[in-house]
Amino acid sequence: MLFSSYIQAIAAVAGLIGSANGAAIGVEKRASAGCSRTHDWAGTTREFSFESSGGTRSYLIHLPASYKPGSPKPLIIAYHGSGDNMANFETTTRFSDPSVNPNMIVVYPAGINGNWQGPTYATPGVSDKIFTTDLVNRIKDNYCVDEARVYATGHSNGGGFVNTLACSPDHGGQFAAFAPVSGAFYTDVTGNDNCHPARSPLPMFETHGTADTTIPYNPTGPGRGGPLPSIPDWLSRWAGRNQCTTSATTDIASGVHDTRWKCAGIDSLLRHVKIDGTGHAWPGKGSKIDISPQVIQFLSVNFKP
Repeated sequence: MLFSSYIQAIAAVAGLIGSANGAAIGVEKRASAGCSRTHDWAGTTREFSFESSGGTRSYLIHLPASYKPGSPKPLIIAYHGSGDNMANFETTTRFSDPSVNPNMIVVYPAGINGNWQGPTYATPGVSDKIFTTDLVNRIKDNYCVDEARVYATGHSNGGGFVNTLACSPDHGGQFAAFAPVSGAFYTDVTGNDNCHPARSPLPMFETHGTADTTIPYNPTGPGRGGPLPSIPDWLSRWAGRNQCTTSATTDIASGVHDTRWKCAGIDSLLRHVKIDGTGHAWPGKGSKIDISPQVIQFLSVNFKP
């Protein structure tokens, strides 16, 4: 009884709740408007498009085999890296594979000219923040989404854009947690001038290789899209934003260091996996760690806005 009261008190203060093993504790589902609509292609992926910032915007959406009307599912928006595409990113992440992700709806949007807002090489005049809000609203209106469990992940430029969303008071608040991989954090280089999260604390999980030459762990100069922060400095800023007090690091594989912070009294709300000697690619099967199941596990803790 005391433990339950303690958890409820944390939820009331922080606006989110979770458990270490991913099981929900007192989290109520929030069904979207699309829960009354039926679809006959559960277990497969389809492509759609609509008009938003940047013109006609395309995306793939994968419905898990367990999808059914009236049963709200978590939703992940997964942003590919610069020069990549939505179909390849689906293959790379394996988020449509039920052995990796058995329960969540996944949307793989396409960036304009293969890029996302933030770096200097992004297409001028395109607001991917507006596009994201339009996209999430479209998915909520057409599919049965648990509005308390909408998440964002991405790789490289896509990972950097995930952080841009997290820092946006107008477009990041609908997301419950964020998980960039090899993030290119061009919009969050120093201080908090460009980062005003919709709430605090905000669950964040970043993965990075120390041998990344595209987005270096400790850059000595600007990247292709402008100045970049060192990953330790970026993590330090999020530790401050998230009211983190302590951290502990464990080795979960050879050369794989898992650091977790306690933030606002909540364990593992900020997490970082540092992979020694690994480059820029999404760490998948055959890597020192397969990061996709780790991302799903972190998001499945049921952090909620």
